[in-house]
Amino acid sequence: MKARMRNILFVLGCLALPSAAAENFGLPEGHWSAVYAVNKDIVWVGNYEGQVAVTSNGGESWDVSTPGGRTANLVIRQLKAFDDRHAFVLSTGRGERSRLLLTRNGGFSWRQMYRGNGDEELRCFALIPDGEGFVLGDTLDDNWHVIRSSNGSNWLASRSGFSERPLPSEAASSEGQCAVFANNTFVMGTLGGTTARIMHKGRTSLRFQVLDTPLSAGPDSGVHAVFPISQRDFLIAGGAAGDEAQPELFRFFQDEFTQLSAPPVQGALTQMTAAGSTILAGNASGFYRSEDFGDQWQSVSSAGVVSISCFDESFCWYLDDNRQLNLLSLEE
Repeated sequence: MKARMRNILFVLGCLALPSAAAENFGLPEGHWSAVYAVNKDIVWVGNYEGQVAVTSNGGESWDVSTPGGRTANLVIRQLKAFDDRHAFVLSTGRGERSRLLLTRNGGFSWRQMYRGNGDEELRCFALIPDGEGFVLGDTLDDNWHVIRSSNGSNWLASRSGFSERPLPSEAASSEGQCAVFANNTFVMGTLGGTTARIMHKGRTSLRFQVLDTPLSAGPDSGVHAVFPISQRDFLIAGGAAGDEAQPELFRFFQDEFTQLSAPPVQGALTQMTAAGSTILAGNASGFYRSEDFGDQWQSVSSAGVVSISCFDESFCWYLDDNRQLNLLSLEE
């Protein structure tokens, strides 16, 4: 199925930040939930109806596919792509609704790399192109539950590879980017336990080191998004559950956690990433950027944000809470 969509609407004013003008791109109708940008032209998006759309011309046309089949109705939470042909998709849900799928031909066909069973639920993933990858899920039987691959092709469940055991009810977030590989470093975050924690390891390390964080913990509270600046320098975002909760943003640097000023949104920070020296963070109530590690925040969109993907230090694509796709320039 191929839908050709023309960009006919331009949104020029992004509230208090005129330099961050965003363009509102029309996608085929759908509850779009995840975006991954390879560059300014190649963008992949997924939705709650199990569809994936890809453009190779900056949104002028879209190819739409259904990785799990039309009757599966998968909830697609994350995508990782290498070009306009190769992409991984993660769906989440109990048992067989959690799936990791791969296309090598732009979505014309999909290969199932892993399918959940029983009570397992996969939440977020990070990988190296043609290298190691991890999918983080809920803990099972008081053990870590991770799907691991050494080459991106064979994915198997694993309960080892961590310096400490999981806490009761410790899980991963399915809202933000709780697992990220960047700057030769894997970082993953958890919520739901009595302490919010992160796990990290360098590209060639064998085991994840587990660290307690100062973020609010408890049911549905903890870490929603992480970003490794280097192997011992991480940004960590999240907070407590509930609309009245305060957003929380920390930096782990030189073996210490420092709380950063968070953007003025309601509730936990569910989305956060970095592009060069700029931090982008928010949730459904607002989306902000800071070029000085949180000392000053400028509004990007009052429509909020549900997914962000920056492909270099100058440009990011994001989905707002109206499920519209926007291109954000950090240079203007």
